[in-house]
Amino acid sequence: MKIIACCKVVPNEEEINVLPTRELSMTGASSKISQYDLNALETGKQLAAETNGTMTALSVGPASALTNSKIRKDILSRGANELSLVQNDSDECFDSLQTAKAIAGALKVMEYDVILCGAGSSDLYAQIVGIQAGTLLDIPVINNVTNIKVLSETILEVERTLEDEVEVLEISLPAVLSVSSEINVPSVPSMRDIMKAGKKPVNELTIEAEMSASTQTLEQLAPAQQERRQEVIEGDGEEAVDALVQFLKKEGF
Repeated sequence: MKIIACCKVVPNEEEINVLPTRELSMTGASSKISQYDLNALETGKQLAAETNGTMTALSVGPASALTNSKIRKDILSRGANELSLVQNDSDECFDSLQTAKAIAGALKVMEYDVILCGAGSSDLYAQIVGIQAGTLLDIPVINNVTNIKVLSETILEVERTLEDEVEVLEISLPAVLSVSSEINVPSVPSMRDIMKAGKKPVNELTIEAEMSASTQTLEQLAPAQQERRQEVIEGDGEEAVDALVQFLKKEGF
């Protein structure tokens, strides 16, 4: 089985600075694999092992992030046989539709049975890239997948967890699956995996796709900080209890 695991390189959220204007500054923030895409890579590794198949990692984004050798090695150390990249010259991140178009364009020159995406990206968390890519490719799509069972070379059984039930579905391949973070716990690459990653192939793809942005980001602002309100009611008798009840009613609780 030929598996494509999509992964996005994002700024490390712990290193993003909030300016006095509440704007977010990425200057100085290192890059990392989006947390939710680690689940897609782990799922791809497990499926490849189960089916004696191969996994190709696919990443789309700014060249400034994707030329980072440490990031490339990190992706390849997580079970991928090779890494394919679609890079743009701008430091601006693609919106969800641009990303989906880039993925669909890349897949036109790649062989695949299953395309795996994370639930969303750690930065924008749009949660629709997999659905958009599958629609552009005109193949089946299922999101929020929490379990995958291989029935044959062309059919998978997947569980999809909803708010109050679990759906069990059969899906024919090729298909796009967006996996939930509940599907697995991503493993930590061993030193041997990291050493082997440096010898795996990296393919830089040139695609033909209309890549104009579908949305425009005007500002990225952190939430306004508010001081925590504190009300102290002294005493431990009935009067204090009554005072607390009256206060809560007044506040609309």
